[in-house]
Amino acid sequence: MAATGGAATRSWRWYGAAALAATVFPAVFLQAALVAKWYVQHPVVDPGDDSPGGGNMGNVIVLPFFGVAAISCLLFPLLWGIAAFRTWKGAAVKDLAEIATVLQGVALLMALPVAWTLPYSWADVTALAAADLVALCTVLRRLWLGRTGPTSA
Repeated sequence: MAATGGAATRSWRWYGAAALAATVFPAVFLQAALVAKWYVQHPVVDPGDDSPGGGNMGNVIVLPFFGVAAISCLLFPLLWGIAAFRTWKGAAVKDLAEIATVLQGVALLMALPVAWTLPYSWADVTALAAADLVALCTVLRRLWLGRTGPTSA
């Protein structure tokens, strides 16, 4: 089926909502990097620990990982934003939404354990799960509405 103006308007709004929801991924990794940086700058001295970092080497090692993960997770809102803009302009999106959803699902496997370790972990875990549900609903919306054409997403 060909997309009508109303269907295209609804699609780009869904993609925009997914882009907004996907910002939770870099936010979680940024928050984890800030917490790890605080622990690096305020080490806890353990008298029985003779390691170079004084029992703090885990945070020293994980700090760059969280920084790189926060930067790489900026890809999700970018992909959803591109999909929203292309749909708004009337161009076909094809598989961009599916790719973004799969990448978010894979990143969720790394982000959930990180979110559980943060203060207020329930809020971070809930936000990550909600972001993935928005992405999944956006992709599956075409099936729920019974439309099969590539322009009706």
